[in-house]
Amino acid sequence: MVHDSTYLPCFLNVDRPQIQSLQLTLPTDLPTQIIRQINDSLEIDPSDGRSCAATGRLWDYILESHRIPYLMLRVADMRMSMGSKVTALALYDELKGILNNPEFSHWVVQSKLSVQQETHSLLSEYKDSSYFTPSQRWVPTAQHPFPRCRLEKEDLQRFRELWESLKFKNNNEALFLNMHCLETNYIEGTFAFDTYTNDRLVVIGFYDQEQRLKYDLTDPERGAVRSLQDALSILQDTHRALTHIYIFREPEPPALDVQMLCQLHAELMKTSRVLYDETHQKGRLSYTNIGITRQTSRVNVTASSMFRGEIVRVQFCPFDEVEAELDLFCRRFNEIIRDDDMDPFAAAAWISYTFVYIHPFEDGNGRLSRMLASIPLIRQGLPPICIRKSSQVGYIANLNKTREMARHGDYKGLMRTLFTINENSLALLLFPAF
Repeated sequence: MVHDSTYLPCFLNVDRPQIQSLQLTLPTDLPTQIIRQINDSLEIDPSDGRSCAATGRLWDYILESHRIPYLMLRVADMRMSMGSKVTALALYDELKGILNNPEFSHWVVQSKLSVQQETHSLLSEYKDSSYFTPSQRWVPTAQHPFPRCRLEKEDLQRFRELWESLKFKNNNEALFLNMHCLETNYIEGTFAFDTYTNDRLVVIGFYDQEQRLKYDLTDPERGAVRSLQDALSILQDTHRALTHIYIFREPEPPALDVQMLCQLHAELMKTSRVLYDETHQKGRLSYTNIGITRQTSRVNVTASSMFRGEIVRVQFCPFDEVEAELDLFCRRFNEIIRDDDMDPFAAAAWISYTFVYIHPFEDGNGRLSRMLASIPLIRQGLPPICIRKSSQVGYIANLNKTREMARHGDYKGLMRTLFTINENSLALLLFPAF
């Protein structure tokens, strides 16, 4: 029998019973390249957080197409070690039926019961807690009517003319998409480059290895991710997801549904599923479930920010209501983007606000909300939303303020904020520093 302890210490689940089974060996009939990748992944230095994160991403990615017990156990242990108990136990439960090990089966059953009780208790606390700012408590999507506001015709026309004068010059449309990808990650604290590297990436994009070497780009200087390679991989994910929303530019766009949103989320967050967070002096590994909602992973989320010297604590949709809320959001989204009389920035405000306050995923909600909010604009031949890091404070403050007004259909403040920020971002193309 083969013992499963020849394993990476960074992903150990010490609470799980040890298992001896030939079914946990690496199959020899896998493609040669995959066998080599898995074997190489076990040779890393377990004290190297970046390498551990890369290994975790590799295992999770391979498991999507090769559901073998060898990887199922390792990925389950990895998830459990980083706190993703529900999706770890889903894999353990699947393994229980394969391995037929009484001790392991008993442990899985008991662990599932414990986690179910824990998540149920946390859900009750979340719904009833007085921790949240009263004006920031969760309000269902059905109580948010569509916007009644509009920009002045002169403002929208000025914006349209500015874009028309710029988009075909100097590859500006591609540059603006690159700018969106960088800034949307800066806002979330994912990473931040120095000015030189940022400006070069706006111009050359995120895919050309020769150009990267030519310009001697440097690692991010701030944020959770401090590796150039990982940051570029995240930017590639962001860019691919952003380009995919352009399918909604068609006269008869597809109907957005929960499955499509999950696919977009999985694409956007592909690299971010396992990260080595270097925000603090002592880094830590983090796991994010991608392509599934918080209802599946049974996770609640909160957020806090400062507004006029006071802490604002935000309550999002409780996890047991997420998919019903997301389904309603999709149906109303499909309605609002087909309304030719709706101001595109008013529609963007409704989409951005409603999606981000459902907060359907564990992470990536802000980035995905800004992409979805871009769809009413690109359907009218305008550029996507690009909110720069320097505008973050006003943007977040207006999102929070909108919660007090949204039930009355008042999105004017957020609409104006999105318009002004986007116009300022677009103006950078007039006098580029890059």
